[in-house]
Amino acid sequence: MDPARGVDGSAPITRLTPGVPFPESETPVAPSWYAPTEGVEPRESDQNRRWPGHCYRSPYPLSERLFLAAYSFDRLIGEPKGNAAAMFGIYLCDADGNKELLYRDPAISSLWPIPLRARRRPPVVPSNLDARLGQEGVFVLQYVYASLPRGPRGTVKALRIVQVLPKSTPGKDLPPVGIPSGAPGKQVLGTVPVEPDGSAHFSAPARKELAFQALDERGMAVQVMRSGTYLQPGERTTCVGCHEPRVTAPRKTLSIAQRRPPSRIVPGPDGSKPLSYPILVQGVLDKRCGGCHTGPTPAGGVLLSGKPDGHYTASYNALAPRVPFSDMGNGEPLSKPDRYGARGSPLMKKLLDGHQGVRLSKGDIERLATWMDVSVLFYGTFDPADQARQQAGLRIKGPKIE
Repeated sequence: MDPARGVDGSAPITRLTPGVPFPESETPVAPSWYAPTEGVEPRESDQNRRWPGHCYRSPYPLSERLFLAAYSFDRLIGEPKGNAAAMFGIYLCDADGNKELLYRDPAISSLWPIPLRARRRPPVVPSNLDARLGQEGVFVLQYVYASLPRGPRGTVKALRIVQVLPKSTPGKDLPPVGIPSGAPGKQVLGTVPVEPDGSAHFSAPARKELAFQALDERGMAVQVMRSGTYLQPGERTTCVGCHEPRVTAPRKTLSIAQRRPPSRIVPGPDGSKPLSYPILVQGVLDKRCGGCHTGPTPAGGVLLSGKPDGHYTASYNALAPRVPFSDMGNGEPLSKPDRYGARGSPLMKKLLDGHQGVRLSKGDIERLATWMDVSVLFYGTFDPADQARQQAGLRIKGPKIE
């Protein structure tokens, strides 16, 4: 792979073994008579077409043109049977498709070629962790607008620090924490400022999965991070930007944020840690929307009461589908500015335009934007008992596993 030739698609890829199909992503052309029936388990002969011929695995580079690899004359076996039937040997291969057998044991497969040789013990590298930081670390963001795709310049005023919670129960959506399919649990640690030059410098807790959201002047996410990152205690780490192009280098100049001590995280609104839709959002709805959207005949048929309705509440069931969110069914490899959350929501636009004369305060907007930007989740825990308390509007201590 050559990232200088591109970062997406097939342009950066040079295929070294063109005679072998890629398992799971490439199938030889089936004969004209072959038409598998939807919902019917494939026959063994059908599986031979989906997992055809011989196969490679576990390449280990030796130079630009030579590499070791495990190779089998037998076809790769798909799940759930595994690869027991494929007998792999270790081969020396080159970039022209040639291969030379180095080792094969008829009794067992040899899967992981790793070259070994005697060498001097390397010097002990002293730790660069700063013990003074305790159970925290420090992030430096050089330029928030170094992004892919490019976002609007000059719009980002802060970062929202979101903690992604570990799944503490088995199975997807058992129980669900919101309407997005396969949604992880989240809670908001708070926000830190972004300087006019697009830089940020802040402390954050170590050993917790964190994701960042770039916020505009109203606290709505321009761009969101859909992966996660960690700090170790005492670690200092730097990123170039938010989804920066992968072929760019860091800036050499010292940013404004780096010329001052790291910012401390300012906590988010009540109900964002642990996340609780009834505490974070329902109070705004009761205050601003209750006059029209309650009772037996709510305006427009939109009921915004906090009464339990199924696994959530009536207002959540009415509003959550009106906010664009990312889930397992609509995920793209790159998140696009203004696609998800508050800035991409027709609901938020209607409220900001003064729907039926309603004027939201700065605090109201912050609460609604926080909820929309964290994938419109309802619960801040996977624990069924704590979820029942949150549905009733009660407070919980937070997830047991952080």
